[in-house]
Amino acid sequence: MGNTLVNIPASQTQQLKSFGLTHFQYQDGDHFGELLALVSLAPIFLIVAETTIVFSRREVTGILLLCGQLLNELFNLVLKLAICEPRPHEHLGDGYGMPSSHSQFMGFFAVYVLLYFELQITTNVVQKRCVQIGAIVLGVLVVVSRVYLGYHTLRQVLAGVGVGVVAGIVWYQFVELVRKTSILDYALSSGICQWLLIRDSRNVTDIALVEYNLSMNQKLKTL
Repeated sequence: MGNTLVNIPASQTQQLKSFGLTHFQYQDGDHFGELLALVSLAPIFLIVAETTIVFSRREVTGILLLCGQLLNELFNLVLKLAICEPRPHEHLGDGYGMPSSHSQFMGFFAVYVLLYFELQITTNVVQKRCVQIGAIVLGVLVVVSRVYLGYHTLRQVLAGVGVGVVAGIVWYQFVELVRKTSILDYALSSGICQWLLIRDSRNVTDIALVEYNLSMNQKLKTL
C-alpha cells in the first residue's frame, strides 16, 4: 500500500483532492490544535448518532430533531451562496465561510437540547444538567476550533452560532406547535408509520426505566 502511494506520478498527484468534510489541518507539534481538529468532527459524529438513534429507536422526537438539523444545514448552504464571503484562508476548507456551518450546526443542536431537556425532561435533574452543560461546552469548543485552526473568522462563527440558535428555537417552537394539533397523531396512525413501528414515547415519564422493567419481567417469565 505504501509503495503504491509513493510511486504515484506527479501529474496524477496534482489531480488528487482532499475530502474536506473530515480533513482538518493544524500546526505540527500543536497538541491543542490537534485536539481541536478532533473536536471539529463533532457535527459529523452527532449527525451519525442522530441517524443511528432514528433507525434503532424509531422515536418521533429523534426524527424531528434530525429533520431540523438537516433543514438547518440546507439553510446554511443557502446563506453561504447568497452572501459569498470567502474564508480567511482560501486553502483551508471548501466553499464560502459566512456563516460557519459547524458553528451554525452546534448552535442549533445546543439550544434545541437545552430547551428540550429543560422543558420536557422531568426525571433525574443531575443527568439533565450534565447533558445540557455537555452540549454547551461541546458547542463552544467547536466554535473555538474553527477560529483557532484558521477555517473561519470570529465574525463568521458568531454569525453561525446566532443563526443556529435562532433556527433551533424556531424549530423547537414549530415542533411543539405541531404536537398541539392532530397532525402527529394522524401521521402515527398511518399504515406506513405503523409498518415502520414509529412511535412517540415523550409522555412516558422515564422510558429507560419502563423498558428496563419490561425487559426484566420478560426475562423472569422465561425462567
